[in-house]
Amino acid sequence: MKARPPFPKMRRKYVVDELYWLVKRFRSFLRQVPPTLRTVALTVKWGRIPNPWELSFIGRMRELEKKGLAFHEVLSSTLPQLFGEDTSEILSSWMGRKARCNPEQFTRTISKMFGASARSVIVSIDRFSDEVSLLEKNTPPEPPYRSILDAIRKAEEGMTVAQPSKPQERP
Repeated sequence: MKARPPFPKMRRKYVVDELYWLVKRFRSFLRQVPPTLRTVALTVKWGRIPNPWELSFIGRMRELEKKGLAFHEVLSSTLPQLFGEDTSEILSSWMGRKARCNPEQFTRTISKMFGASARSVIVSIDRFSDEVSLLEKNTPPEPPYRSILDAIRKAEEGMTVAQPSKPQERP
C-alpha cells in the first residue's frame, strides 16, 4: 500500500471555478488598458483630448500614405479646391513645413488657426481627397520623347536581325 501525502492536493478545477469572477474582471481590465493608455498619450501630446473627426482624418491620411500618396501632395491638390489658389498658398505658408508634411501636425495647426470652424475645413479636405482621382493625378504623363526611343530600338532590332551572323570572306 502506498503512503498518502501529508497534505491533500487541491484540485485546480475548483480553484479556477471559485476565482472565475476575479479572472473575468482582470481580463476586462486588461482589455481596457491599451486604449486608455493611447488616450492618455494623445492627451499629453496634444494638450487636450482630440476630437473623433480629427483622429479619423489622421487615420485616413495615413492610409493614403501607405497607398503611395504623400500628404503634401494631397494638400496641394485639395486646398486650392477648398480655398482657391491664392488663399491656399497663403495658408500653406502660415502653416509651416512640418504641418504640410505631417497630418497630425496639420490637424493641430488648423484647429489652432480656425478654432471651432476647423471641423468644416478638415472634413472638407477629407471629402476632396478621393483616392481614385488623386492616384490618377499622381501618375506621371508619358514623356514626349518616349515614342522616338521606341522607334530607335525597333530600328536597331531590325538591323541586328538583318545582318548575317558570320561575315562572308572574299577569295
